[in-house]
Amino acid sequence: MTASQLAGRPERLREVTAAVLAQAPCFRNRDFPFAPLPVLLDSAFAESLREPLADYVALLGDVVRHFREHAEVRAWFGLPASAERLIAADLGPSDAPWVCRLDGYLDQDTERLVLLENNADAPAGTLFTSRVNATVRQVTELLAIETPGAAPPELSDLTYLPTRGEDRFLAALRAAALAAASRVTGKSTRLDGVAVLQPSDAASRESREIVAEFRSRGLDAYLADPRDLRVDRGEARFGDRAADLCWNKVNTVRWNDMATDPGFVRTWERALRDTPLVHVNPFAARYVAESKLCLAFVQDPQFADLFTDSQRRLAAALLPWTRRITPVATAADGKTSLLDELQEQQTRYVLKEPYDIRGDGVTIGADVSRSTWCAALSRAAADGAVAQKRVTPLRYPVLTAGSPRAESMTISLDSFLFGGQLAGFGSKASHNAKVNIFQGGRKLAVHVFAGGSP
Repeated sequence: MTASQLAGRPERLREVTAAVLAQAPCFRNRDFPFAPLPVLLDSAFAESLREPLADYVALLGDVVRHFREHAEVRAWFGLPASAERLIAADLGPSDAPWVCRLDGYLDQDTERLVLLENNADAPAGTLFTSRVNATVRQVTELLAIETPGAAPPELSDLTYLPTRGEDRFLAALRAAALAAASRVTGKSTRLDGVAVLQPSDAASRESREIVAEFRSRGLDAYLADPRDLRVDRGEARFGDRAADLCWNKVNTVRWNDMATDPGFVRTWERALRDTPLVHVNPFAARYVAESKLCLAFVQDPQFADLFTDSQRRLAAALLPWTRRITPVATAADGKTSLLDELQEQQTRYVLKEPYDIRGDGVTIGADVSRSTWCAALSRAAADGAVAQKRVTPLRYPVLTAGSPRAESMTISLDSFLFGGQLAGFGSKASHNAKVNIFQGGRKLAVHVFAGGSP
């Protein structure tokens, strides 16, 4: 259904939405207005993204491999010793991130997908995205029955929806265990005990729902604080419960705080080396592929010879121009000092810390005062953060149930990849410069329609 068809009967839309939401499972980590109009993607466009996005995740795996093999790469990333020890202990199922959400924008002028960052540590939305998509689908199907000439489109398999059989995310974790066991002798192929890692004082709604979902499918799933890990008679245990696999939902910022404790790091090293525990995502994905520095690394002329021509073309096609800020770094012309360029062209750039959460480490030049920008640039130069050319995102009509009109809002297009393969899409919308749920945004459904006009 179109925005005008949905908005044309605001009271009925409100009634149907209320009825559906009353029966819907939880799908929000933070409360935000429900939007019954999905982002509609043509299946040909969605299918055209399968190969390049899979190739890009494989490229991230190559970055991890180069990190392991080349001392100069490790020096460039400059990770603390504790991080390098955890990476060395944790080969995992793959060098590439096993569960990944690539956050991107559709460029306003070209509608080309541009990837802004790799969520390769603990991406949110692995469960809630499918629930949002299904809930919106139910609303539109019910209203289409009552609206002449308004049939909901047939959806392709790239619409990320819950399934009555094996859940896609759970299937990805099962595959991770098998892949890890084929790569590392002694790793578990079982998925009986699954620990979902969260600090005991900060378990998200989605993590709690993942536990409940996995339990409903017959697993012994439970929330666990990573500081409670111990190794007992060759098993990894959290309290008195064994774990075959853990889905680590602790973001890298919080993990770095925990890893200042040497005993904590030693325990995790031992569990990863000496027990069957499979850790998703592995620490190389969490520390290397997750880092905003990775976006600069694959474009840095210093390391160009580590990548093939096709890999460099892929990075140029998918990523905005990104550089690490150093005293000798140059702008895109290869001549102008990058620091001078950032001082003079504030509105054209975004500054990003290597790790952040909820957009707190991102400074958008066009959205801040001159003094705020100069202070952020000074910190970025001192800390070796990255500068990224700003992408102007597409705007899309966003509808709130009961409203007689849609609002034009900035949207993201976020791609979920499991085991290196595209599983579907999510989206966020906002009136703010930062399109983030925790900074005034909301989630949107993304429906990929199978041919024809939606």
